[in-house]
Amino acid sequence: MMKKLEKAIDVIKYLPFYMLFAPFWFSNGVVDKFYGILFGTRHGDSWDGWKEYIAGTWSQKPLTNTLLVPMYDYLFPVLIALQILPVVLLIVSFLKLEILPNRPKTLLKAGLLSSLFVTASMAVSQTLAGASDVQYLFQFWGVSLLAFWYVETQAKSLTPVTA
Repeated sequence: MMKKLEKAIDVIKYLPFYMLFAPFWFSNGVVDKFYGILFGTRHGDSWDGWKEYIAGTWSQKPLTNTLLVPMYDYLFPVLIALQILPVVLLIVSFLKLEILPNRPKTLLKAGLLSSLFVTASMAVSQTLAGASDVQYLFQFWGVSLLAFWYVETQAKSLTPVTA
């Protein structure tokens, strides 16, 4: 009974990361940004809608108004790519069965690291702008950091030590 439970835990212990991060970035990167801009579904999800929201937030502080607002048209496509990257890496990781025990978790770690990176990038601009979004970004950055640390720690605990 306990052996079966341990085996089940080994199989599903990474599933929560796929369940949390893939939908989050699919919603925030693919649907909100890419799909919204590509198909112009609603004003808020259009290029101009996002520019009004993001550049409007940046324009509240002199530093971000001077440095980031003029760069919006160059930075926003980079942000979209960064937000889509985690979900792509996580889907490929899942399809390559990295969720299974004793399989390298390279793409899973890459997906979590890209989540950490894009969240940190967004948090920098929002912190400099003094935006309220920074609170949820710091929380998600912390969750991303813990997820990456957990997967990295689990991978190292499975690696045999040779002396």
